[in-house]
Amino acid sequence: MSPSASTGPAGVPRKPRAAGVAARVRHALAWRTRLPRALKAALAATLAWLVVQPLGGPADQYAYYAPLGAVIAVSVTVADSASAAAQGVAAILLGAALAVLAVELVPGTLAGLAAVVLLGTVLAGWWRLGDMGSWVPIAAPFVLTVGSSGLVDYLVGYVVLTGLGTLVGVAVSAVLPPMPLVPGDREIAVARSRLAGQLDALADGLRSEPPLGPREWSERHHDVRPQTRAIDRLVIRAAQARRGNWRARRRDGWADRQVEHARALARLSFVVDDLAAMLTSMEQRERGSTALGPRLRRPAAEALEAAAAMLRDGAEAGGAPSPSSVERACDAVEELARLVGESIRDLDDEAFTAAGVVTGLRRLVAST
Repeated sequence: MSPSASTGPAGVPRKPRAAGVAARVRHALAWRTRLPRALKAALAATLAWLVVQPLGGPADQYAYYAPLGAVIAVSVTVADSASAAAQGVAAILLGAALAVLAVELVPGTLAGLAAVVLLGTVLAGWWRLGDMGSWVPIAAPFVLTVGSSGLVDYLVGYVVLTGLGTLVGVAVSAVLPPMPLVPGDREIAVARSRLAGQLDALADGLRSEPPLGPREWSERHHDVRPQTRAIDRLVIRAAQARRGNWRARRRDGWADRQVEHARALARLSFVVDDLAAMLTSMEQRERGSTALGPRLRRPAAEALEAAAAMLRDGAEAGGAPSPSSVERACDAVEELARLVGESIRDLDDEAFTAAGVVTGLRRLVAST
């Protein structure tokens, strides 16, 4: 072994320091999606500036618009970059058109400025322009005021060079496409943990003595709709990230699993919310007698806790829970179902709500 090589315990060669640094950098970039986007934006802006330098003419005076277009085009996914580029150019063209009309039709710069800002702000809400609509009221005053002394040259410099810059930005995104799967896994894990927390809160409420009142139950009913919306966005983003992305072919399995887990979590969110709504409305001391009754409160709490542990296990595992945690949840739910069956035979009123809990938990286990 050469003197420069290093070994770890028992003579096991250590990874080269450079390889370790590269791995840490890749890990940091995977978790912090804004940093890769910032690096790509900087690269695209630099390349756009270099591309327009030899052009001459208006490009000499307005070269800075090319980096602006490149930054507009660099988005989270390749599909988003192309869409943002097209919408950005359309918004700038629309703003420039407003400015030209104002020069021809509105007397005075001040009145023209007010007109283009007013109309540009209204047109910024056009759905076809998407998030780029805000460029309409920005482009119009620029063309009207800065380009008033040489309107044709300024329009060429502003519109053409910005459009050229967006093409550079789209090209950079196509060559270096993002594949934001690691943050997606993190969102899935967070969503599972929050749903588990909701089940634990319900179980804690069932174990409380004396039984809780409406206000105490409402404090334990968490709003899981933000998680559901985040999961929906995750599925859409994962699908968009694969469009026009040459890296997606190498990670199809990962992306497919992420979409599958995200859809399962969407189903879980609805089930957990239904359970929370049912228990918080029915299991109250103000009703005279609690819906589950003393016989079923403890096993229902245990089943909820087992289901929460299963969800939390899936969050820690980065996807599906382990077979052992699923088995424990199934056993707890079936034990509750057995006791519910006995209560039904004994004609106990509390069996009806408990049967709803069993149904919900069975759906939850089946959806993991």
